[in-house]
Amino acid sequence: MPDRLTRTLWIALLAVLVVAPVVLMALRSGRSSVAGMLSVGLGLLALGLLVVVVVVPSRVRSLTRAFGVEKVMGLHRWLGILAILLVVLHLGVAIANHPVLLNPLTATTPAKAGWTSVGALLLVGLVAARGRRPGARYEIWARLHVLLAAAALVLAGLHVWWLQNLVTDPVMRVVLSALVLVLLGVLAHRWVWRPLFSRQGAYVVYGVRRESPTVSTLVLAPVHLRRGGLRFDPGQFVWLRLKRAVVGTEEHPFTIASSATVTGRLELTVRDQGDFSGLLSTLRTGSKVWLDGPHGSFTAEAADGAAGLVLLAGGVGITPMMSMLRTLADRGDRRTHRLVVAERGTEPLFADELTALARRLDLRVTRTEGRRIDAELVAEVVPAAERHALDYFVCGSPSVLAGSLAALEQLGVPPARVHTEQFGWTGAIPAQASAAPEQRRGSRHGRRSVRA
Repeated sequence: MPDRLTRTLWIALLAVLVVAPVVLMALRSGRSSVAGMLSVGLGLLALGLLVVVVVVPSRVRSLTRAFGVEKVMGLHRWLGILAILLVVLHLGVAIANHPVLLNPLTATTPAKAGWTSVGALLLVGLVAARGRRPGARYEIWARLHVLLAAAALVLAGLHVWWLQNLVTDPVMRVVLSALVLVLLGVLAHRWVWRPLFSRQGAYVVYGVRRESPTVSTLVLAPVHLRRGGLRFDPGQFVWLRLKRAVVGTEEHPFTIASSATVTGRLELTVRDQGDFSGLLSTLRTGSKVWLDGPHGSFTAEAADGAAGLVLLAGGVGITPMMSMLRTLADRGDRRTHRLVVAERGTEPLFADELTALARRLDLRVTRTEGRRIDAELVAEVVPAAERHALDYFVCGSPSVLAGSLAALEQLGVPPARVHTEQFGWTGAIPAQASAAPEQRRGSRHGRRSVRA
């Protein structure tokens, strides 16, 4: 299904989840007071938004493929803020209608559940804000974020149930039940089916190949060979975990480096820059790992109509570019391609293979050797006559992303031809944040092809 149609269907579905309960409530409210309708409407709107806020980041592949993780996580963040504001407004209107609710200690049981849900939601926002600060421990605050959000949703549901207002209406009871089923279905798929029962993501370590003193490539083979391994687009990523469990198991995202035409083997190139990524380079042959994916829209498939690709990579950000180039070479692509790599001079990653790829593709490789990627450098690599016919993919540290995007903007490259990807919780990069429709966010450190 084309991404544009998928995006349209997802927007319609999410809009229905948010708006339909409020519209039906208004149609069936009868002679309810305006103040009462406003209070219930705000609460229902907030409840629908909370369901969407949970569904959006739950790694639904068609959603992340159509929009990209940066947009998905941005939507999660802003809808979460909007939901909290609506809950606070709902609380304010409810207190204005019933001043006795002002004291949660003497309030009714439904009101106490509502107050506690509001408190949990405020803590969710606080934890999210603190988790975005430099040096925050991702594993700790992310789990706390999830637990608080779960508590807020459960308490909000109890608040609605104990009020015995909406649930007594047969139509609204069906609507609210549908919201619950959607939520439980997505959560069960995300937290139970995939971690425990999905056979597609079971892989065994075939070997570990050293690319440099600090960079290794993990070669994986599917446990269930008859299933053929993951089908992915070059540039997509997977989440990797070392144990099969619902909770308590650490997992991290890594970009697939191998060609998309080879499904019986998967390669992840990893820089040893943390406890988890360092552990991967020590895995023994035969060790099992579990993958969740593929995810992402940062893929060469998004540039099928372009005259060629310009790949701007910072260090290990070359990994998705390698997947793209390997795939293009296997497919016999005849277009013009340019690769610019800003990296440490002591670690010329994939030097021999890139030389071989340059013989199979119309590919020119430029290593900056300490020089920044700026407008002058890009102008040297890409002649003005070709500039507007190519698609640009940018991957690396936040500084590489910001500098590259600023250079492309300065050279007048159409924003629709620029693709970046970041994934994690740090938010969008500051430079030219709205430059490209497909821009997304990387791990806590910017969209690196390798994340720790």
